[in-house]
Amino acid sequence: MKKLLFACASLLVMAACTQKPATTGYTISGTAEGTEDGDTVFLCEMQGFFSMVPLDTAIIQDGKFEFKGETEGASLRFLLPIHKGEPTTFAQIILENAEIKAQLVKGEGESKIEGGPNAKLYAEYTEGEKVFNEQMEKPWRASMDSTLTEEERNAAKATVDSLQQLLTDYHKKFITDHVPSALSDMLLAYNIQNYTDEELEELLKLFGEKQPDYPVYKAIMAERAATAATTIGHEYTDFEMPSADGKAMKISDFVGKSPLVLVDFWASWCGPCRAEMPHVLKAYEQYHQQGFEIVGVSLDNNKDAWLKAIDQLKLPWPQMSDLKGWESEGAKKYNVRSIPANVLLDKDGKIVAKDLRGEELAERVGQLLQ
Repeated sequence: MKKLLFACASLLVMAACTQKPATTGYTISGTAEGTEDGDTVFLCEMQGFFSMVPLDTAIIQDGKFEFKGETEGASLRFLLPIHKGEPTTFAQIILENAEIKAQLVKGEGESKIEGGPNAKLYAEYTEGEKVFNEQMEKPWRASMDSTLTEEERNAAKATVDSLQQLLTDYHKKFITDHVPSALSDMLLAYNIQNYTDEELEELLKLFGEKQPDYPVYKAIMAERAATAATTIGHEYTDFEMPSADGKAMKISDFVGKSPLVLVDFWASWCGPCRAEMPHVLKAYEQYHQQGFEIVGVSLDNNKDAWLKAIDQLKLPWPQMSDLKGWESEGAKKYNVRSIPANVLLDKDGKIVAKDLRGEELAERVGQLLQ
């Protein structure tokens, strides 16, 4: 169970964890102790603490189950067999385009999983972690023991910190030593927060030289490019989406025609966005006649909900959306990870401010229009 808890904790830093597209898919076949023909086995990903999200389903037939599919690579997934509405166990696998065999043992017994090359590499990785985790257990308990003196607890904590640094160094070395591999790409996502800026630059350079097509690396570089492209002083990035009445609309339709244009990212389902709208409306009503324009970019999926919100909130400025939610092309180009979000553009299309909130929006617009 400790091994399982450690694996689950690592999933809090979930990422795409995928590799280069493969020409062949995966097969997961096996048996599940404690199940009967007709029972279900779920292939799941985990989100948060022990929240299983099914990705695919197989039915037990002749005592066996099988999944077939194709993945973009190596990722942590779980097999969850269900008997009479209750899970009999769950087992972690590395999903990759390979033949995977599973013998699932009921309860907390050790299920047997035979995977592909990335699974074998991951087993090596976790085996190396055991040494540090076992050494940390005793001093960690001591550091939390209220019966010990403060000096003893501090000494134990120092030991834990030292071992934790060694574990971090082990993770870094393992990733570097196994570039190129899909597993290194996956582990990069889990360990990126442990790198200094200098270490990360060095590692990304290595990835760029040896495995530039792996998606975690590509996602990081794309995010960096989007961030750089939306810094204050940088020229805006144009994009096109359908307007509320279905016509094609671009940001460039407004830039240069007004002294200031606010590109406002929001959604009908976003409570903080709706709470922020009175401030946006106030700035618009105060400065629109002086040349302040707003273009709303909705991250909605449902057109009816989007149009209803525009009407309810009485938003008079142009609106656009491709109805792709968080996959919105506009949001991607501006690296929008949370909403509300906005960028303020001058008449030349330069970004002059970002993420203005509350009264700050009207104040900044007023200053720039003087």
